[in-house]
Amino acid sequence: MKRILILVLVVSFLLAGCFSPSPSDVVPSQETPPARNEQPIAYIDAITPPMVTVGEDVTLQGHGIDADGTVVARRWRSNIDGPLGVNASIVTSELSVGEHDIYFKVQDNNGTWSEETVSTVIITPAEVLIPLKIVIFTSDSDTIHLGDTVTLVWEVTGADEVTIEPDIGPVDQVGTIDVSPEETTEYIITATRGIKTKHNIAEVTVLEMNSYSETLAVIPSETSSIFGGAPPAVWPPGMGISVGDLPTNLPAQGFVSFDISDIPSDAIITNVEVDFSSYSTGGTPFADLGCLRVYPQNYGTLERDDFFTGSPLGSILRYCSEAAIMPHDSESFRDALQDMVGDDHFQIRFQFNDVDTDNNSDQDYIHWDNEELILNIEYESYQ
Repeated sequence: MKRILILVLVVSFLLAGCFSPSPSDVVPSQETPPARNEQPIAYIDAITPPMVTVGEDVTLQGHGIDADGTVVARRWRSNIDGPLGVNASIVTSELSVGEHDIYFKVQDNNGTWSEETVSTVIITPAEVLIPLKIVIFTSDSDTIHLGDTVTLVWEVTGADEVTIEPDIGPVDQVGTIDVSPEETTEYIITATRGIKTKHNIAEVTVLEMNSYSETLAVIPSETSSIFGGAPPAVWPPGMGISVGDLPTNLPAQGFVSFDISDIPSDAIITNVEVDFSSYSTGGTPFADLGCLRVYPQNYGTLERDDFFTGSPLGSILRYCSEAAIMPHDSESFRDALQDMVGDDHFQIRFQFNDVDTDNNSDQDYIHWDNEELILNIEYESYQ
């Protein structure tokens, strides 16, 4: 019983804090707190090139450092296209058009990620290549006369260089130029871009004059004489012409129509030989009536109203004696005929100018049959 009491007292004393171990009885701890992990740092070394056309390669290069460990992971991303890759250096051609913010970060061996660093790259739209094409190459006339000018017209797209030969050389992609080739010429346009070329041809035909000679024929149905009177009377056609006066003192004028329908409309009359040297006379027309003159008169179908009264002007031929009526060249005939080129007939009027009639009741006249009225002409034409 006594022992039990002593044991209870000892336990109570200890529970009451009356006993504490001495400092020498406490054993220090052997553990230290863990060190703080350093965050890694990411660096973008280069983004090259900084601007590219969509579809072209862009190289991203970066690295990271970790002061208290190692870098074990990397991440690239675009603010437009999202994740791009996990290597220190990546090449991509998948970036879409726009200005990209490119972010890069690294992770250390303790699982800590760095702050993101950022740089930019610009992706431009693909260049739209205009096709290399000769849209038009022509001349405003395919055929010209020697000495004339023609205009070449062209339009080219997508070319680095355009040339026209012969004798022209480099030109703009769109333009015109006047040329005057001396012979038929093929003008060749060449459009070049890199190793590609396009060609086209515009041919200009140069027409040279051809020389012709022809004897004009009288049109019988439009050739005859008209006798003055009240009213004038037209001789039946087909018997040639008589010019002068009758025993009844009626003046006679002759009207001749030559067929020129076969002369080309572009003809240039170079010479006219007048040959009225075959004729017959009655009385003394030149002595009594003066000079015989010839006038151009485009009368069409011969009618009595075509008889001329008054004072005529503008003669193209004059005979004052029979001796003068011989074959000869006439510039005035040439010019008058040139004025009518393109028509079907060339018409003239014969009359004695000094007086219509001498009123002596004698017959004074000069007469030509149709086949005796001859015009030999020479002309040049491109036809």
